[in-house]
Amino acid sequence: MAKTAPVKSYDVVIIGAGIVGCSTAAYLARRGIRVAVFDRGPVAGEQSSRAWGFIRKQGRHPAEIPLAAEASVLWDEITDEFGFDSTQRVKSGILMPAETTEDEALLEASYLDAQKHNLTSEILDSKRLAQKLPELSGNWRSALYTPDDGHGDPEASTRTFARAAQAAGAEFFSDQVVTGFVRVNGRVSGIRTERGEQYCDKVVVASGIGSRKLLIKLGYNLPIQIIRSSVGRTSTIKPFTEIAMWAPTAAYRPRPDGSFIIGNGYRNAGTDYDLTLEAFTNLRYFLPALRQNQGLLRLGLGQDTIRSFKDLLPGIGKYKPLAEPATNVRKVKQNFAEFRALFPHISDLVLVESWAGRIDLTPDLIPVIDRLPGNENVFAACGFSGHGFALGPIVGKQVSQWIIDGAPSLDLTRFKYSRFADGDFELIKAA
Repeated sequence: MAKTAPVKSYDVVIIGAGIVGCSTAAYLARRGIRVAVFDRGPVAGEQSSRAWGFIRKQGRHPAEIPLAAEASVLWDEITDEFGFDSTQRVKSGILMPAETTEDEALLEASYLDAQKHNLTSEILDSKRLAQKLPELSGNWRSALYTPDDGHGDPEASTRTFARAAQAAGAEFFSDQVVTGFVRVNGRVSGIRTERGEQYCDKVVVASGIGSRKLLIKLGYNLPIQIIRSSVGRTSTIKPFTEIAMWAPTAAYRPRPDGSFIIGNGYRNAGTDYDLTLEAFTNLRYFLPALRQNQGLLRLGLGQDTIRSFKDLLPGIGKYKPLAEPATNVRKVKQNFAEFRALFPHISDLVLVESWAGRIDLTPDLIPVIDRLPGNENVFAACGFSGHGFALGPIVGKQVSQWIIDGAPSLDLTRFKYSRFADGDFELIKAA
């Protein structure tokens, strides 16, 4: 049975027990802040247990690169402190090979961004690529390689941050839905759950796909759309590489047991977008991005479409649990077939499991990390567009610094909430 929160006051209440919420709680609690974390499900119950697990600096929106670089240091620190199994952090590099001149142009643009930020990224020619990963089949022109990028286990890492937070005094309340906010004299002074009210001085909204509905209650129109990404896991073999790869038609992350996590490539459509009523609310922001990334999203009608209409029925204020996102089995099988083509020597490998995760997508594919105007004690850290796992530690540290010290140590201007209404955001090709 889920633990019921006693009515008490906290310094900070965090809504969302994913990687961002748990890391924020850990960094706050370790500095003596009284923290409570509320989630409608368990720790790492949604996207933080379903991500690919890439921990990368290469191939990112330029605004994210400084965060990703600092996050890499924190991943080392947390792994050193709690041991390899706590994160399964591996710094073996990530390869992004190019098959066509168009692929090479994409790699070159990423390489130029990497150079501007003094990353260790390099362009490998076909010969050096073959030396780096001799088992790789195909005719490759070149590859982008960042040797100190890598990967980790999303669920294990999120639970590690949760345990660190609890050890420092943070309290966690699972299966407790936050339905709104408590106001006293116009100021947000707590949260409202289906089991009662909890009071606090500050609130952090880090609830992924649920963030938009919560922030609407405070008058904020956050342009977030929900997409689905489907992933597969293979059987185990004798490990032959620790290098992860994002290839044109498939991606993979090797796991310590010899299995692989399989995702979509950077060139082919890999995510599903169920059109919902919410999809039309901020359509003006998303239309240019949809045109620019045409072919990478599969538009359709699905269970989330039906859910958005059911929300209009009587009882709209009552929480309805989200059904498990539908897995695109056909796409997972296609990705697996493409992965097998990359490594024909592992012919006995089979697909043993597949699942899907919902992703909170913004028009410019980077998150909102901000203290919200008009409610200076409310912070938002959401809209990570599939990049939240790798950035989780540094976002948690920055938000904690903002709360305790009055300002983050890094410049987070590019992630401000108002950029959409102000038209101060840049559209990029999906990555």
